[in-house]
Amino acid sequence: MNNSSSLKAGRLLTAAFGVVLIAGSTGGFAFAEEALPEGFKKGELAPEPAAEMIEAGKRVYFTKCVWCHGVDGAGDGPSADRLWPRPRNFNQGTFKIRRTASGELPLFDAKKPTPGQNDLFETLTHGLPGSAMPSWEGILTEEQRLQVLSFVTTQLVKDRKFTDKQSEAQTVLQLDDLKPIPATAESVAEGALLVKEKKCVECHGTEGRGDGNAFNLKDDWGFSIQPANWHKCWNFRGSRQDPYNVKNIFRTFSTGVNGTPMPSFADNSTVQERWHIANFVNSLCERKADGKPLDIDPMADKPKINFVVSSGVVEGEIPADPEHELWKNRARRYVAMGGQITHKPRNFVNRIDDIWVKSLYNDKHVVFMFQWDDRTKSVATGKLPWAPTEVNIDVKEQDPKTGEEGSIAMRQNNYAVYNDAIAMETAVKWKELPSPIKPRYLFGSNEQYPVDIVKWEADGSLRAFEGTGWDKDFAERDTYEENIKILHSEWKDGRWTVIIQRPLGNKKDQDYDEDTFFEMGQYIPTVFFAWDGHNGDAGRKMAVSAFYYTFLEPPTPREAYIYPVVIAFGVVLLEGWVLTRRSNKRKGKTL
Repeated sequence: MNNSSSLKAGRLLTAAFGVVLIAGSTGGFAFAEEALPEGFKKGELAPEPAAEMIEAGKRVYFTKCVWCHGVDGAGDGPSADRLWPRPRNFNQGTFKIRRTASGELPLFDAKKPTPGQNDLFETLTHGLPGSAMPSWEGILTEEQRLQVLSFVTTQLVKDRKFTDKQSEAQTVLQLDDLKPIPATAESVAEGALLVKEKKCVECHGTEGRGDGNAFNLKDDWGFSIQPANWHKCWNFRGSRQDPYNVKNIFRTFSTGVNGTPMPSFADNSTVQERWHIANFVNSLCERKADGKPLDIDPMADKPKINFVVSSGVVEGEIPADPEHELWKNRARRYVAMGGQITHKPRNFVNRIDDIWVKSLYNDKHVVFMFQWDDRTKSVATGKLPWAPTEVNIDVKEQDPKTGEEGSIAMRQNNYAVYNDAIAMETAVKWKELPSPIKPRYLFGSNEQYPVDIVKWEADGSLRAFEGTGWDKDFAERDTYEENIKILHSEWKDGRWTVIIQRPLGNKKDQDYDEDTFFEMGQYIPTVFFAWDGHNGDAGRKMAVSAFYYTFLEPPTPREAYIYPVVIAFGVVLLEGWVLTRRSNKRKGKTL
């Protein structure tokens, strides 16, 4: 009896389970649709590309892509060991920039090169700013881009399959249908609260400069990774060459960044909250004085460069407080920096990619304010094993060998720590240089045309040197050091601010043999250098700019203020006379 009852019960349960299975197979999509994060919809997996597309893509891959991504797509090509971040390892099918939910494969359809419907095609088209992955638009045709992606997704992604309907699904963020919330002051303020509530600041830092957790984060392959600096939206990997577009930020917060510690916030935040966060993050990106976005150079995907660093004239003392009105109202100049790779030791991974410069001068001094983002304050412990004047110092450079163990990416955050530093180089005898000749940008050319180098280091030192060549030790200039001064130096929330005062030069007899004379109204060749101590930067392992020009703006003559007032007064009198004359004529009178 009990066995019979148990059997009946078992049959009933089996039948009920079968109904559930059938209901799940027919109605599970509707259930899943209800459980989707807000702003997402179910998508369909694209069909596998045609065999001829795959074969054509193979030829493109082994012509253009193999050098970084490797023969088998494992991110281990000949160039990979000198790159950080390392090239993508395709084998696991882990892709960062997508419109699909966290953990899912990106959108790719070999027949649809449509923005918003083909993540991988957009990545190949626009590149990944802030990394070595360039834009391939203009190099590969649209068809070639689709072909090489057909090869990558079918032959190099090995652990997953883009057409596997049993294991893969696509939950797509409906980014084009979601209307952004206007970036009002209220929205930005709400976003500021949310990034603290969601603990974003623990990685990205209090001011969003990526200094919250600069050393402990790793990607899925075990390599060090740094949180994004929200003040440099042009370096956002998924900016799609449109860095100030708030939709890109919203997408990243909604989908997360696969393969990194950056999670999706779709499950624990509403669409409205994500727009607030995106508006706040977007508000932090560097802008012009009037609040408008910086002009972006389409070739470099970085802010456009003006090579003239203008210095404004002031009366009296130049303030040491960077928050003083004179400094706040002074125009700043963006200076692009690149790793020095001309001579060993070379800087293949450059962590300081720009600095901002302001300048003021009076009748005695010219003062420069330098500001640059650095996730860490680095000060060497103990005495450095070389003299300040030494140029040919032995600093560890990445070994020229293949294999992840010795790669630059594996060595990150494991260098000896030296001093953070900033320096500027100006030509001493710049008036004697036959146009367009300039001394060599790297520490000068020779003794005939020396350069004046002023260098500040995070240990508090400020020194002056004479440079006569890239491989020659500096000459000390003790007498000049007595006349230069640090007005301000501070590292706070991922940013250095350093203000250096130096003499205008020998104005009386214009002796150019020792010091750079900063003459008003003239363009003086100037080069900037920066060192990130935590990156093992020292000596020639540094960031360096191209040649810029320091220009002391002539003061505005008093007549420029008086004449407009006089002219305006005269115009008012003339108009009054004309109106009076017309009025008298109507009345039959004469003036």
